[in-house]
Amino acid sequence: MRVLVTGSSGRLGSVTVEHLKNSGHQVIGIDLIKHPSTDHLIDIQNKEDVGNILQGVDFIVHTAALHGKHYDLNYSREALIEVNIKGTLNLLNAAVKNGIKKFLYLSTTSIYGTAMQDEKQAVWVDETLTEQPRDIYDITKQCCEQLCKDFFYREGLATTVFRVARFLPESENLTINHRLYRGLDERDGAEAIRLALLHNFDQFEIFNISSGTPFRKEDLALLKHSPLEAILKYFPEAEEIYRKNNWIFPKTIDRVYVSEKAKAVLGYQPKYTFDYLLHQ
Repeated sequence: MRVLVTGSSGRLGSVTVEHLKNSGHQVIGIDLIKHPSTDHLIDIQNKEDVGNILQGVDFIVHTAALHGKHYDLNYSREALIEVNIKGTLNLLNAAVKNGIKKFLYLSTTSIYGTAMQDEKQAVWVDETLTEQPRDIYDITKQCCEQLCKDFFYREGLATTVFRVARFLPESENLTINHRLYRGLDERDGAEAIRLALLHNFDQFEIFNISSGTPFRKEDLALLKHSPLEAILKYFPEAEEIYRKNNWIFPKTIDRVYVSEKAKAVLGYQPKYTFDYLLHQ
């Protein structure tokens, strides 16, 4: 399969390019930043360049975006709208024009926003939770998800949305803590993308993609107020391992990202989980 990956110089994009190549796909990476995984420096806001690069492509994986960190760095609302919304619209229109059948849009779990706030317990974040965007970044992602839905039903372009969890560069301690409830390893994200390439969707779908969680709904109050008790219930050996590594357990856990839908529909099985990091 001939796959175009936008944002191919980014953390998830670059890993996805290499993973898809290793899986036997022909991959074209585009970005504005030079990187070994990027074949062409192309701005998704440039309609002509986008149209040309999509000729002969079977599947688009769209990871390119301005993120929340860019807004924190004083990028304007207009900049996020131009890149995230209009850039995505350019890709969708060009996909239809070029007869491309599949389009995977990488959104974010950040889109749930204020719906993840509860003083009494951690919030169970599956795809049924109604998104409540907090800022312009979340708003642009929400808009793009709706654009993808519109193109699925009006244009026959098989669009799918992945709401991916956190995969920022962090300390070892913070990384393992986040894998309990809100983290994602880029390698697991890339594998989920590979699985989406193989699946034929008969309706528009949204999936949470995270490292999964050992916790259950009955743990939610405990996670909010006494997370160590909840963690040791599933991993009693964790206390000694944390002590040896001078790690600190989270003082509270406010949310739990759930990827059960992706597991059931796509066969997604994250490998680089809390359990993996704890025992490696």
